[in-house]
Amino acid sequence: MTQRRRVRGHALAAEHFVRGALAIFALGLFMLLAATAQAAPHTFTKVADSARDNFNPFSFTCASINNRGDVAFKAGRTSSDGLNSFDGIYRANANGTLTTIVEDPARKRFGFFSNSPSMNNLGDVSFAANLQPNSEEAILRGDGRKLTTIATTEKGFNFFGFDTSVNDSGEVAFKGELDNFDEGLFSGQGRGLTTHYLNSSDVSVDGQPARFGGNDSRPSINNLGQIAFDESIQPEFHSGIFAGRAGSFRTIEAPDPNRSVRAPVLNDGGTAAFETTFFDETGQFVDAIVTDSGPTQTTVADTTGSFIAFFFRPPSINNSGEVAYGAFFDGGLSSGIFTGPDPKRDLLIASGDKLDGATVSSGGLSFCEEGLNDSGRLAFIAQLDDPSTPTNCCPPPRTAVFVATPKR
Repeated sequence: MTQRRRVRGHALAAEHFVRGALAIFALGLFMLLAATAQAAPHTFTKVADSARDNFNPFSFTCASINNRGDVAFKAGRTSSDGLNSFDGIYRANANGTLTTIVEDPARKRFGFFSNSPSMNNLGDVSFAANLQPNSEEAILRGDGRKLTTIATTEKGFNFFGFDTSVNDSGEVAFKGELDNFDEGLFSGQGRGLTTHYLNSSDVSVDGQPARFGGNDSRPSINNLGQIAFDESIQPEFHSGIFAGRAGSFRTIEAPDPNRSVRAPVLNDGGTAAFETTFFDETGQFVDAIVTDSGPTQTTVADTTGSFIAFFFRPPSINNSGEVAYGAFFDGGLSSGIFTGPDPKRDLLIASGDKLDGATVSSGGLSFCEEGLNDSGRLAFIAQLDDPSTPTNCCPPPRTAVFVATPKR
């Protein structure tokens, strides 16, 4: 297991080295791209603000939006006595109120939380947490009134992948390692667990026996209970994308030694969206956002044509098949969010744009895997250079969570 993780680490380092070469090409062209007006107009609504709501402006990570328009996110605060910094999981409700899902100012029960909370259409939020005082771990689901423990390392597990996924039935999917060092995919609602696969046992993939290699990446569960995930196949350990449950799976992206994939997002129609990187037939390194239902793969955007990106962020897909994603430019220093394949027409917002009376910081946009809902609304986090924000240093930072609503 350690050796396999080291191999993945070397591959990732090589990938970042190749990506760095793209920065030279992107540097002179980003300003033209960022200055392009958005052709698909949206209204922007602020739902949380570091200055207004007493959050640390550097603590925000990912935002998830549901079909009601609620937005879940992780952020951090400082205790009233100024002695403790602590994380929390919060839900900005569609009615304008803010609900605390969980926080622990005294840090007596929780140490830290996962960066990417998942939320269903009922407002239930799933996440992983480090527990005090013994650094145990837990997979949890909360609604602001109570927390439900799905799994814990106090009972049967050694560690968890820290990114979870929850569907409208309250079923939380996650990866983890058992006390006997078997790695696998699991899910539960708080009343027992389902083991979907272990890397010590064969499963059925497209009707044939196969054995997964095991990793701790983020799975994605839809409202039919199907779970999509990236995994390697033993003994070669090449990675692909698969979907299914309880030992029966289908291939979405076949394992390929010349291609890497990142954790997918699965909609209710069985289509996955994910980021993939590879070298094309000319030897050019390609970073791409694709959708794939198994039989057919569609490229949404890649770095070979007019899309001058340094690299992409993982995408989000809704049940209509619409895809949104983030991208970085200028060697990763500038960022943008896009709602389609055209880098000019589909640009939602980019570094340097004006938002809420301030300027979006260089590289200051965060858009994540559950940032798009079925009505086309997007949730994202923006770090803003705001001269009106009190500060003891530097460009005064302010960070806020926004919802972009298309004008139809």
